[in-house]
Amino acid sequence: MAFASNAILAKARSMYGGHLTSSDYEALLSLKSVSEVVNYLKNNTDYSSVLGDIRENDVHRGQLEALLSEESFMRISRLARYGVGKERDFYMLNIMGREVNILLHVLRLINANRLEDLKVILPSYLKGYTTFDINGLLNVHNIDDLMKLIAKTDYAKVIASCLPERGKRINVNKIELELKRAYYDHYEETVKSLYKGKTQQELLKMLETSVELDNITKIYRLKKYFNASPVEITELLLLDHTRISKRMMKELINAKDADDMLAKLSTSAYRIDVGDHDYVYIEYFTQRIEYNLAKKYMMFSTSAPLVFMTYVIVHNIEIENLKHIVEGVRYNQDADSIRKLIIQ
Repeated sequence: MAFASNAILAKARSMYGGHLTSSDYEALLSLKSVSEVVNYLKNNTDYSSVLGDIRENDVHRGQLEALLSEESFMRISRLARYGVGKERDFYMLNIMGREVNILLHVLRLINANRLEDLKVILPSYLKGYTTFDINGLLNVHNIDDLMKLIAKTDYAKVIASCLPERGKRINVNKIELELKRAYYDHYEETVKSLYKGKTQQELLKMLETSVELDNITKIYRLKKYFNASPVEITELLLLDHTRISKRMMKELINAKDADDMLAKLSTSAYRIDVGDHDYVYIEYFTQRIEYNLAKKYMMFSTSAPLVFMTYVIVHNIEIENLKHIVEGVRYNQDADSIRKLIIQ
């Protein structure tokens, strides 16, 4: 067990050592085409292996983003293999999170009658890792097909409990809430069964931070873009697994608008992160908090599961940074506009 923990710590720190630097980001922001971005990543970064066989002049944005997502999963999967015995249950939680996101995406496509989009975006590289046949999703034409495909998984019961009467539109928001509730419940149960003391506390702190930042994002977006009422907002929040006080959460939910919500948030534990920040989008604010906390643990913790968990967060945000750059370059956005989206 100690050997496995040391191996995870060493490998994660080694992988983190190859993360993109401020100089890399500035170089990428100076480029004018997706092919130039690919060329830079191939010749100057740790992404050379995944992009080694790609032809810069033929690649398009969607293909590059898919390759980056695949590389992200493969890195994390390789790191998880160092887990042994029951502890592998913790390292495989990452798969469950991806499964939840895939199922939610499919449900949204069913609602939009756009299931043909799966042919382009399906993460086939997950084959052999998921609890259902990932490629079988290509044969899904409606909700009945999906339920048959996932019948033997724990997700089937959760989704079935949220389905409307036949013929009515699927409430994906409700299903998302319940799937994420099941995921976070399982995450907490796994952590509590495997770890004790400081390691357990810090793993749960990261989990709770993630949940409450997701709630904050939802509250802000529902107020700013949908003028949702406090009752409507509350119905879409996961209020378990959070540390923020009930009083503060109630104040955020009852804020008169998005700006008032941010003003109230500035008096919470996140006050130092609000300040006079130029909000590009609320996800930037919440991801930046999670990134800074994860990076601290990534660099200084001696707990293998915590370093693994935080490496996942840090690397996923790096992938999102690259996607922002690729999209910005593709649509000729100026460097300053793209730079505001980058978290580092």
